[in-house]
Amino acid sequence: MAVRLDRIERDMEAFSKIGSTGGTSITRLALTAEDHAARRHFIGLCRAEGLEVRIDRFGNIAGVLGSWDQPALLMGSHLDSVPSGGRFDGTAGVAGALEAIRALREDGAQLSFPVGVICFTAEESSRWGIATLGSKGLAGIMTPQELASLTDASGITFEAACLENSGYELTEGPGEMGPIAGYFELHVEQGPHLERAGLGLGVVSRIAAPTRFKVVVKGEAAHSGSALMGLRKDGLTASAELILGLEELAEAEAEFTVATATVFALYSVSINVVPGQVDLGVDIRSVDTASKRRTVERFLRLARRVQALRGIEIEIITLADEEPVELNPMAVETLARACRSLNLPFLPMFSRAGHDAMNINRLAPAAMVFVPSRGGISHNPAEFTSPEDIAQGARVLVEAAKNFQAPEVVSC
Repeated sequence: MAVRLDRIERDMEAFSKIGSTGGTSITRLALTAEDHAARRHFIGLCRAEGLEVRIDRFGNIAGVLGSWDQPALLMGSHLDSVPSGGRFDGTAGVAGALEAIRALREDGAQLSFPVGVICFTAEESSRWGIATLGSKGLAGIMTPQELASLTDASGITFEAACLENSGYELTEGPGEMGPIAGYFELHVEQGPHLERAGLGLGVVSRIAAPTRFKVVVKGEAAHSGSALMGLRKDGLTASAELILGLEELAEAEAEFTVATATVFALYSVSINVVPGQVDLGVDIRSVDTASKRRTVERFLRLARRVQALRGIEIEIITLADEEPVELNPMAVETLARACRSLNLPFLPMFSRAGHDAMNINRLAPAAMVFVPSRGGISHNPAEFTSPEDIAQGARVLVEAAKNFQAPEVVSC
């Protein structure tokens, strides 16, 4: 098999320089100048392999080996990052898919369908507050109008950012994808399970989804000396009760569910002022719908109880409420069979982070293969996955592509 480590290392190194903020830190927020530069480099790599490149209205970029006139099996991930993120999240999947395409071409693989690599737009929620925007648009989960009107902290819309500084100058054909036969996503695990198991591959059957809230705890600022303890409406202590209660609720559902709270803002911030309003972010994620619903309902009851006991108004605004996804069993088995045929042991897994595959699964059979993250670290400059592990994932993609059976397909 023609998967070559040196080409993966070359591509990963080139991408790591785009948006570098020193050392191993990357800031390549979706559709910024840095992300556009990475996407232009990706287009150049696709063209160097003779792929026909297209960009759709959501900014997703794909190149196929063959013709878009037939349903294509796509592989890939994303190139945008979180602020001060690492070099491997998303990028490893793009580089691994590119190398799989090269290997298929050089092996002279006889496929009955085109095969291609895709880079999805705005997988991270860092800029517009919603994750996997490009694949949500492609899958029809969000309408073009909903996406176009999203505005970032600087007042820039998603629509404007898709065009700004792009310079792609594509002339190969219409600005839409063709029909998709299937989708395989290679991704770093972003967790510790593969490393702990001593395995280099995981095959993912389910992807978790979040319910996210903005919680506004409306306390009352007061003088820290003259406000008596029994009469205070301390927004921060009420928030602490919510945060610790949320942790306890998640621990009761720990097999499937995790929960995180963070402070968005606190007013007023002074050592001699009883905190008034506190804005919290709450993220409840699960691979199991029933478990997530229980946790959400119990958290809402907790908020009502704290509100009543402390005499403080608590406003809860739903930011997202998504359902966990079971990936296509046929596509999952194709990846598992590829691992077995290569004599590569693998771990059947759930993904507790969201990925573009969960949206594309609505259009066509989708599945994921994980490769290890050292120390389980991700969204951090210390994130690391070895080139050898990425290459092993690429070999699985090659084998899976050779044995993929395309079902009835959907045009985008």
